[in-house]
Amino acid sequence: MLIVYSRKYEQRYPANPVENPDRVRLPAVELQKLGYMFIEPSPCSLDQIGKVHGREHIDRVRQSGHFEAASIAAGGAIAAAELALQGEPAFALVRPPGHHAAANRAWGMCYFNNMAIAIKNIRQRAKKALIIDIDLHYGDGTVSIFRGDTNVKIVNPWSVDENFEYLNMDESRYLSQVEEAFRGFDYDIVGVSAGFDTYLEDWGKLLKKEDFCKIGKVIKEGAKMCDGHRFAVLEGGYHPDLKWCIKSFIEGFE
Repeated sequence: MLIVYSRKYEQRYPANPVENPDRVRLPAVELQKLGYMFIEPSPCSLDQIGKVHGREHIDRVRQSGHFEAASIAAGGAIAAAELALQGEPAFALVRPPGHHAAANRAWGMCYFNNMAIAIKNIRQRAKKALIIDIDLHYGDGTVSIFRGDTNVKIVNPWSVDENFEYLNMDESRYLSQVEEAFRGFDYDIVGVSAGFDTYLEDWGKLLKKEDFCKIGKVIKEGAKMCDGHRFAVLEGGYHPDLKWCIKSFIEGFE
């Protein structure tokens, strides 16, 4: 299990105070203590970003002052996907997040869609992708980018944005949604938009820390159908326990 990380993810840029460097810095410290191997990513090239985002959107991100941070985050997602194809499960511990970024717009503290850029840049070697978005919020940007693409299946287990079904959810029903994600679709790789704001003490107030380990195990098991090719990219998660939630997920995912 490899961790894709750069100290550049710790830089400060204009953002909601909850999206701060400690979101990645503290989990990185904990994972280093546990002996995980870290991989330094490279920033995305314009060609790589352009597989997903239009020129006007890229220019807006540049003008906002977020281009450097967003491009190195997307580069981390690509690196994790590349490692997965090589048979090494990987977790991209990146910021800013990305699943609310569509081709030509973005919101929710996102700028470039890290997961979509990763998938688009490996499509010649992984034609069919399963994306499981476990963030509290619906990954509208990712869904819009791949709308109509029958080779990409996206599952958002009981997102709060979808008919408010989440309000009646419990952890066992949530986990069953993750298990069902693997049914009825052949895939070459599994990408996880790993948001942790579903945590019991975070905004979602649903999942315990150990539930993230269970989710990781379910996805690891499901990825056996594609020779274990799996990677995850950090999305949301804003409680100080984020480092423990990430640790728990990785323990199941590795």
